[in-house]
Amino acid sequence: MERSIGIVEFRSIAMGIGAVDTIVKTSHVRILDARTICPGKYYIIFAGSVSAVNSAAQAVQEQFREFIIDIGELSNVYPEIFSALSQTSEVRDPGAIGVIETLTSPSVLIAADSAIKATDVRLIEIRIARALGGKNICIITGDVSSVKESVRVGIQYAQDKGFLVDWQVIPSPHEDLYRAIL
Repeated sequence: MERSIGIVEFRSIAMGIGAVDTIVKTSHVRILDARTICPGKYYIIFAGSVSAVNSAAQAVQEQFREFIIDIGELSNVYPEIFSALSQTSEVRDPGAIGVIETLTSPSVLIAADSAIKATDVRLIEIRIARALGGKNICIITGDVSSVKESVRVGIQYAQDKGFLVDWQVIPSPHEDLYRAIL
């Protein structure tokens, strides 16, 4: 059962492609996504048991350290992370909206994971650097106080690493905004 996710972002496309091979040869993980992103970077998201993801991440760090921009591992991942990554989240009763924008794919995944574990919020989407100029966003919804707290917790890693672009809490979004982002 996939309970853990690993994500790594490279400054070299060639090294990123080589790392996919290292990841799948190192341990029993499934590649969820691997692709080029702007500007000339590459990311890989992989899932598996906690120990399998950890082994794969260690192997990548040992072999490709000088090409890694950011790397993260998430344990005890909520199933909605997988839905949000594939943009198939179903959101009922949307409330306030929180948006976290980061410079790296690992930092946005860590932000989303931290945000949904902090309070009772729901993930609308995690968008990784596709048509975003290399930036990444996660969008959450819930009651105003929960969204505010989840965003506060969610931005910590990106802020500490210098990868936070910005964040926004919209307490009472217009219905047109929901149509635009859902």
